[in-house]
Amino acid sequence: MGPCGLKLFSDLNDMESLADFGVLFLLFEQGLELTVDRLRGLSKYAFGMGSLQVLLSTLAFFVFPFVGGVQFLEFVVGAEPGLVDITRVDEALVIGAALSLSSSAFVLKILQENNQLSSRFGAACLGILLLQDIAVVPLLVLLPIIESNNGPMPVEAQLALLGGTFLKALLGLGGILVVGGRFVRYLFSIVAKTQSSETFVALCLLVAVGIGALTDSLGLSSTLGAFAAGTLLAESNYRTQIESDIKPFKGLLLGLFFLTTGASVDPVVIQQQFPTVLALLAGLISFKVTITTLLGPVFGLTKSESIRTGLLLSGGGEFAFVVLTLGDKLNVLPNQLAKILVGVVVLSMALTPYLAKLGDFLAKQLEELERRDEYNEALQTGNLSAAPSAGGHEELSDCDVVVVCGYDSVGETVVRFLTSAAVQAHLTDLRNGGARATKYIAFDLDPSLVIRGFKDNKRILYGDGSQPMVLSTAGVSSPSLFVVTYGDSEQSLKAVERLRQAYPSVPIIARGSNGEEYFHLMDAGATVALSDDREASLRLGGGLL
Repeated sequence: MGPCGLKLFSDLNDMESLADFGVLFLLFEQGLELTVDRLRGLSKYAFGMGSLQVLLSTLAFFVFPFVGGVQFLEFVVGAEPGLVDITRVDEALVIGAALSLSSSAFVLKILQENNQLSSRFGAACLGILLLQDIAVVPLLVLLPIIESNNGPMPVEAQLALLGGTFLKALLGLGGILVVGGRFVRYLFSIVAKTQSSETFVALCLLVAVGIGALTDSLGLSSTLGAFAAGTLLAESNYRTQIESDIKPFKGLLLGLFFLTTGASVDPVVIQQQFPTVLALLAGLISFKVTITTLLGPVFGLTKSESIRTGLLLSGGGEFAFVVLTLGDKLNVLPNQLAKILVGVVVLSMALTPYLAKLGDFLAKQLEELERRDEYNEALQTGNLSAAPSAGGHEELSDCDVVVVCGYDSVGETVVRFLTSAAVQAHLTDLRNGGARATKYIAFDLDPSLVIRGFKDNKRILYGDGSQPMVLSTAGVSSPSLFVVTYGDSEQSLKAVERLRQAYPSVPIIARGSNGEEYFHLMDAGATVALSDDREASLRLGGGLL
C-alpha cells in the first residue's frame, strides 16, 4: 500500500507523524497502570537487565561484521559483494544500536491482550522497553555531531554536550514527576467538576501529548514523556475514566502505526535480496533471544520466564526506524543496506506475535520437565511413596484409610479437613477412645500438584488412586472410604466404576459438576454424589434465608 508497493500512499511522512501518537497513547496507558510501588519494582529490570541487554546486543551486532560476518553473508548466503561490506566503526555502531531495540507497540499490546503485564516476566519486558527508550537518546544526540559536515567534534566537546543534555533531561523529567503531578491532578479536579465529558477527553489528550512534547524538547523521546504523564495519574481517582476515554484514540492511531510500518518496506529490495534478508532476520532473533534469555536468571527470572522474555523481545522496534533513517540521511549507511535493515526490522516485528506463542509453548514444556525432574528427585531422596508427613513411616494397612482421588483445590480442601485437629478428635471419640486414628492418602496424576502437596508435608503419591494395583503398591489393603474429587466428569465416572468393582462394600463419595452427572455417578456405584452446581445453589439459598 506504500510508495514502494501499490502506491495508495505516496507520502508517508504525515501519516507516520500521526501514527506515532498511537505508540504515545499506548505508553501513556501503561503509565496509568504503574503505581509508585510497581515503578520501584521495575527499576531492577530497567537499569539492570535492560542496560545489559542493550549493551550486549549492541556489542554483538557491532562485532559481527569484523569477525567473519560479512564473509559469511557474501560467500555462504550469497549476498551481493559490497552490499553488506561493513568496515567503518560508526556504521557498525549505528546498526548494532538500532537492532538492539524492541517494539513497545507490539510487545505491550501482546502483554495486554494476554493479561501478562502484571506477571514477573511482563514487568521485565516493560522495564527493558523503558530503558531502551532512554538509551536511544544519547545516540540520537551524538550521531549528528559525530557525522557533522564541518568535521568531527573533539571528544571533550562531545562529552560536555552529552553531559549537558543528560543534566537537562534529568532535571526536566524530575521536575515533571515532582511538580507536574500536583498540577495535573489539580487540572483534572477542576475539569471533573464541570461534568463535561468533552472537556475531560480534551484534557486527557492535552496531558499525554503536551508532556510528550515537553520531554521531546528536553532531548528525551515523546513516548517517555507520555509514560511519565501516565504515572502521574496512576494513583488518582480519574485513572479508570482516563483509560476509557483514550482507548478509541489509542486503537485508531496504533492501527495507523502498524499500517505505516508495513508500508515503509520496499518489497522489490526484499525480493531481490531475500536470502540476505532471511539470514539477517535469523541472526537478529537468535542473538537477542540468546542474550536476553541468559540474562533472565541473573535478575531473578525462572528459566521459563527468561525464554518468554527473550522471544518476546527478540524482534526489532519502532525506534530502529528512527536510528536507521538518521544514519541514512547522514550517509553513515548506504541507502540499499538501510532499506534491507528496515525490511528485516519490519519482518521481525510482524513475527512478534508468533514468537510470543512459541515462547509460551517452550516455557510450558520446560515447566513440565522441571516439575517432573523435581518430582523424581523428591521420589529418590524423600521416599515419597512412604507417606512423607510428620507422622513418619506408618503402615497404612493397619489403619482405617481414607483414599482421596485427586488433589486439585477440592481434593486439597478434603485433605486439610481430614488433618484438622477437630475432625481427628471427633473421629477418635467415635472409635471408643481412639484405639485407631483415621489416616488418609491422596493420589494425583499431575506432578506439580503432587510436589506441592509433598512440600506441604501431606501424604500424597503420584498415581491413579482408583487402580487397585496402585493402592496395593502404596500399602492400602483395607480402605474405609473413597473420596473422588476429579473435576473431569469422565475421569470421575471411570474411577467410581473401578472402585465399586474392586471394593463392593466400601463407601464412595464422588464429586459431580452438574445434575446429570450426579445420576451417572450414583448409577456407577457412588454411595454419595455431590453436584457442584446444586451445592452452590443450596448455599446461596441458605444465605438468602
